[in-house]
Amino acid sequence: MIILLDLNFTLVANNQPRGAPLTSMHRRLPAEEYRQWLVDLVRPHTVVLMTARPDTWKDATLASIREKTGWSPQSAWFAPAGWWNPPAIKEHLLRTEVFPVHGEEARYLAIESNPRTRTMYARIPIRSVWVAEGGERLTDGTRILRRLPR
Repeated sequence: MIILLDLNFTLVANNQPRGAPLTSMHRRLPAEEYRQWLVDLVRPHTVVLMTARPDTWKDATLASIREKTGWSPQSAWFAPAGWWNPPAIKEHLLRTEVFPVHGEEARYLAIESNPRTRTMYARIPIRSVWVAEGGERLTDGTRILRRLPR
C-alpha cells in the first residue's frame, strides 16, 4: 500500500488553529511537533508526503521531520510556486509526480486533514482517512481505526 500523507493538521500535531494569523515559517518550523504514533504506523509502507506547503520549504521541512522522528518519507511533494489551493495542488502532484512513478492502479490510502482534498481523492478514487479528534487515532468518518485499513 502507498500512503499519501498530509503534512499540516495530520503529521504536524501542533498546527496553528485554522483561521489564526499565520506565524512566519521561520518561526513555525522549528517549533513543529510531529505525531510519532503516526510515523510508527506508516513506517512499514511506502509513504509519499503530499503538502500544500510551498516547495521553498521542502528541504528544511524534511530535515525537521527526520531530526525529530528518525524517519523520512520515501518521497515528498510540496506546492509549486504560485499554487495555493490544497486540493488542486495535491491532484496536480498526484497526476504529474505520483502516478507516473507508482501507477494509477496501485493501492493508495490518503491520510488527509482537508475535507475538500478528501473529496478530490474520492473522485479519483482513493480512500482517505484522517486523524481523529484528540489526535491519537485515524477515522474514516464512521469508525475509529487503530491500524491502517487493508
